[in-house]
Amino acid sequence: MTLLEPLHPPGPPATVAELVARVRPRERAHAARPFTYVNMIATADGRAALDGHTSALGDDADLEMLLELRTLADAVLIGSGTLRAEGYDTLVRAPERRARRAAAGHPETPPAVLLSRSLDLPWDAGLFAAADQPVLVYTGPGDAAPPAVAAPVELVRLPAPTPAAVLADLRARGVGALLCEGGPTLNRALLEAGVVDELFLTLAPLLTGDESEPAIVAGGRLSADAQLGLRWVLRAGDELFLRYGVAYHLSP
Repeated sequence: MTLLEPLHPPGPPATVAELVARVRPRERAHAARPFTYVNMIATADGRAALDGHTSALGDDADLEMLLELRTLADAVLIGSGTLRAEGYDTLVRAPERRARRAAAGHPETPPAVLLSRSLDLPWDAGLFAAADQPVLVYTGPGDAAPPAVAAPVELVRLPAPTPAAVLADLRARGVGALLCEGGPTLNRALLEAGVVDELFLTLAPLLTGDESEPAIVAGGRLSADAQLGLRWVLRAGDELFLRYGVAYHLSP
């Protein structure tokens, strides 16, 4: 179990679970949408992947932060590109974390949420092979149907599956805390819609200079710049864990 050192605001070392429990997203959910928080990792020169994958950037503390943020969530939003790159599996697997969720009255693993107008998804990914992992796939009107997979998949058709419409449907289903794990294009869509409340960013002690790798947000200038307010800085070894509140300001 990793202890993180709070640098801002200063405080005694604490476990990742203790720190994440202070976020309390369900209590901060909006009437029309879930409280939405994004978790990403980036190198010191702003690259969000190494050789096409995020797992190569973080150490054990970063993985623990990711898993605790998942444990906190009512649902986990994943971009199709991220799913292709990472494959995924059951989102919460550790018995202790599953027991904590069950004790709090939540399903042992949160549903994965995907957005795809075309249903062009990597149906052979590990996420769809996990029989205990519910998946919600949001799409538009049409006749396309997902293939048979082991995971319980619910196809949700919306007239316009925009981020705002998807989050409104999730809120109507009782989702109060939504974790987004990217990727960069999905992050931009959420920011453009003005529905991101907090950003959790791990700063990896690495410089790659690899301009072929994306930043944590990609796809063009936002119509309203996202202003970040620092909530905490944590340290584990040479890694820094930053938490920001997000506010929106019109670009000049």
